[in-house]
Amino acid sequence: MNPLGKYASYGDLGRLEYGRILWANPASRERLIRHWTSPSHPHHARFAKHRALVEKVLAPSRDDGLLDAELRAQGHSLRSAAREIPSVFGGF
Repeated sequence: MNPLGKYASYGDLGRLEYGRILWANPASRERLIRHWTSPSHPHHARFAKHRALVEKVLAPSRDDGLLDAELRAQGHSLRSAAREIPSVFGGF
């Protein structure tokens, strides 16, 4: 079953799954943060605004059903949070 629900796109699912794979490695996580906070990244301001949310959904060992319920209680969803994960561009 798709952890984001039946209406999520493959892009949303890909950002979440590959983001979690990279996030699990401390060196990759630091590179992602450096990349996403760089003023040259087109979505650096959006990442700054949603950083805590992005870090929460990328964190390992989370039950997606419980995470979705927790996010919904805060006015989000796992699907909407996955859409806030920035893309990786160029010389990552």
